[in-house]
Amino acid sequence: MTFITRFWAFILEKNLFSEQDTVLLAVSGGLDSMALLHLMAGRQANTAVAHCNFQLRGAESDADALFVRTEAAKRGLAFYEKSFDTTAFAAEHGLSVQMAARQLRYAWFEELSDAHGFSRIATAHHLDDRVETAWLHFIRGTGLRGLAGMPLMHGRVTRPLLFAARAEIEAFARAEAVSWREDSSNDADYYARNFVRLHLIPGAKKLNPNFLQNNARSLERLRESADNLDFLLAQFLTPRTDVESGVLSWAKAGFEALPGRLQALLSVFKAHGFDEEQMRQLLEGWADTGKHWTSASGARLINNRGWLLLEPAGSRRPFKRIRIDQDDLMVRLPGSKTLFMMAAAQGAPVPGGRDEIVVPAGKLAFPLSVRPWGAGDDFQPFGMSGRHQKLQDFLTNAKLSRLEKEQTLLLENGNGEVIWVIGHRMDERFRVAEGEPAVRFKIV
Repeated sequence: MTFITRFWAFILEKNLFSEQDTVLLAVSGGLDSMALLHLMAGRQANTAVAHCNFQLRGAESDADALFVRTEAAKRGLAFYEKSFDTTAFAAEHGLSVQMAARQLRYAWFEELSDAHGFSRIATAHHLDDRVETAWLHFIRGTGLRGLAGMPLMHGRVTRPLLFAARAEIEAFARAEAVSWREDSSNDADYYARNFVRLHLIPGAKKLNPNFLQNNARSLERLRESADNLDFLLAQFLTPRTDVESGVLSWAKAGFEALPGRLQALLSVFKAHGFDEEQMRQLLEGWADTGKHWTSASGARLINNRGWLLLEPAGSRRPFKRIRIDQDDLMVRLPGSKTLFMMAAAQGAPVPGGRDEIVVPAGKLAFPLSVRPWGAGDDFQPFGMSGRHQKLQDFLTNAKLSRLEKEQTLLLENGNGEVIWVIGHRMDERFRVAEGEPAVRFKIV
């Protein structure tokens, strides 16, 4: 089977993209990406080329850009190019130059894809790259998925050369008279990846000439194991979802039943942006209710007694005071709840104060307001003979989670008195006397 046949068979077998997909090729000008460009050039209508100039090698970087632009034009492919001040970006964000370049290029590829409708981003990573990545992860420390090396697909990014060793790609390129440019930085072993490539991998090949192929099979088994683990944990650790707030809740007992609790926590919460150190802190303070962590994506994880609560990023919106005038019969509250105000029938039973209350009409001083509670708030809980209690103490005694406390609202009288801790308890001062005209407030 020819290399070209293997290439297209691999794409078909792994469902990397179809004839209808529009593909953006990441082309640096080196051997691997130029071989990929040669292989894909027959799809002119649905393929374009993107080149990043990271300005790290002066005139050499500019010559690379000119070379790729010229080769794309020869093949009739649309071409996009962008220059980056990679060194400045790395310094500003505390990154290595290689990591800075990686972040810059993938962010730009995604922008291009959004702007021009590319459904796939194809890179020229190959089998050697996958093995090198796995070794780098192992050296730096990683989990099961990191040991599997780079994935075949991630979002729109696809790697159609991942089946082939670099030596095979070079043999194909030479046979097809494909031109490419050598990157002088590939020979410098001060980059960690280059050190692995130039020193560790050759040593492994001396021990086992079939090292790459054998290692590739091992990486595939590791990736399948990681996929199976995630699948099984998702079945075993199923969260409850609060439809109104979007908050997810996991019973801590589920994690406690597992022999590897840290791995399970990482498997569940890494997808929401939490890192290993945060999961270690959670595990070390497993009994510390109220502690919380914010992920890189803005999600918040709260340790609450027997539950772990996850508030998705962007789910909380700033809430300002809502004014209620005498003719406002219906007020929309945060989420999907609505507060109704209506006259109460004489002699109607007094509700318990969770979803509705009845208060004396003569004690209401308009405008009323609905607002979040604050640290200094207190009230006289109904049924406590007029004794004052701080809201903080009341909510803590009610065993509310941190999230539930933050979402608690007050119905406040025009003179500043708390009428109702909405959803919990009304104030004793607004007890209705027999025969007194009354107003009913109800949450629906």
